[in-house]
Amino acid sequence: MAIGRALAYGATVNIITLIIYFIYLCIAVWLSVRQGLGHNFPWICIIVLSLCRLTQVALDLAATVLFPETKLTNTTLETGVAILTEISLTPLFMSTASVLNMTSGPKGRRMQWVLLLLYIPLIISLILIVAGGIDPESTDTATFAATESTKAGIVLYCVCFVVLIWATTIIAARLYLANPLEVKILTTVVLSLPFFLVDVVYMMCFAFEGKNARQQFNVISGNVTIQLCM
Repeated sequence: MAIGRALAYGATVNIITLIIYFIYLCIAVWLSVRQGLGHNFPWICIIVLSLCRLTQVALDLAATVLFPETKLTNTTLETGVAILTEISLTPLFMSTASVLNMTSGPKGRRMQWVLLLLYIPLIISLILIVAGGIDPESTDTATFAATESTKAGIVLYCVCFVVLIWATTIIAARLYLANPLEVKILTTVVLSLPFFLVDVVYMMCFAFEGKNARQQFNVISGNVTIQLCM
């Protein structure tokens, strides 16, 4: 009965998440079309993010329905859920970096290159996380585990986040050079960073949570409420 309730709770969270990200997807598609070629890359990234989340949650919901009696955490479905959960930060990073690149006044040419070069470690981290997710070692334990490749990819995420905070701080310090639209862009990025930080912290907790711990932050078998809040 307790397992059934836990699975029902997780399935409910999945359904709500599906609805939320479907709305995000519709808004991102509308904005991408509205902004036109050359200005829609941030929204394309949000479209990719929404598709990743929708696929991830759909797979998780399918796993919940297919295996209602036991929490099988090492199925192919759950491996896909874990990989999609971890790589979803990549389009979010790219979207934020491209939005910052739209602030031509306070940005400067050097910062433009910094934000563009940020895509390189992001792609590398994506590759490492996917490689770690399909590594047999990730399913050797009772639940999905972060391999060394996964940990390296998530550490790269942390480094990219630090660079992103630094870039935002430098650009915000030149706010006097910004026009009203660029002020709105910077305000949006600054307000989003604390929420972004929560995502990065969650990934770090998952990657480096001890094997003998209660696995509260595990992307598959972790606490559903913690996942929901973070």
